[in-house]
Amino acid sequence: MALLLLILLIVLALTGSLLFVLKVVLGVALGIVLGVVLIAALVGWRIRRALRGPGRRWQRARPSSRIEVLDPGEPPPRSP
Repeated sequence: MALLLLILLIVLALTGSLLFVLKVVLGVALGIVLGVVLIAALVGWRIRRALRGPGRRWQRARPSSRIEVLDPGEPPPRSP
């Protein structure tokens, strides 16, 4: 089997079509890898969504500071 692949590789190199075959093989491999990654991301998203439940959405964060509104007729506070 290995000898057959080696002969095929030599024939492709001699005819000049080895580069084309390598590009096709690289494209197919890249497509398979991207497809597997996409399917894994989709399955992970669906599992997380199933575990958390559909009703839970983004929650608003509580403000960490307070704002004090001064009366317009009142003078601004002076610092010592």
